[in-house]
Amino acid sequence: MKSYPLLRQDIFAWCLATVLPAIWVVLFLNFPQTVALVIYMAVALAWVLLDRTNLMKQDITPPSFVWFWFPVVYLRQRDQMQGKPWRLMQVWLLCTVLSFVAIYLLNQRSGTENVAQSACSVVTKILRDEGYDERCIRVTNMQEEVKGRFWRAQALLNTGVKEAVTIEVRGRDIYVVLPEAGE
Repeated sequence: MKSYPLLRQDIFAWCLATVLPAIWVVLFLNFPQTVALVIYMAVALAWVLLDRTNLMKQDITPPSFVWFWFPVVYLRQRDQMQGKPWRLMQVWLLCTVLSFVAIYLLNQRSGTENVAQSACSVVTKILRDEGYDERCIRVTNMQEEVKGRFWRAQALLNTGVKEAVTIEVRGRDIYVVLPEAGE
């Protein structure tokens, strides 16, 4: 396998290959999709232009800036024009796959946290309806019994007591069963 020289002049290309996919994770999770895409493309354009400027200062012909729409193609063209192995493209693909895995896992986790928060408010409502002056602080130890539908968990009450609960998700509705309350 041919080695790839890590040169200071390639810093913007390495940012494009490694940091850009990481930025996508942050943008995707914190902004609406269109805003995230616009910011992502603006950052990609900035790094491509900076990299092109850097290459031109070294008297190296850079790939067209039009490829900023497709960073993987820009990075492949860049390496190919310089006779280097396609490491930047490979690193970008790896980092992009890892960013999508991170997004999937974080979305899955946040979905479970949303179920836990909703279940906590339902537990409080059940206790109030039963005449208890307790409220749910947090639902913990969620164990998924049936993928995306049933969970076993514990509701931590403001009195410090932990109540076992069963949570069922039906579409947008959440049903909670407290074994002792019979609900």
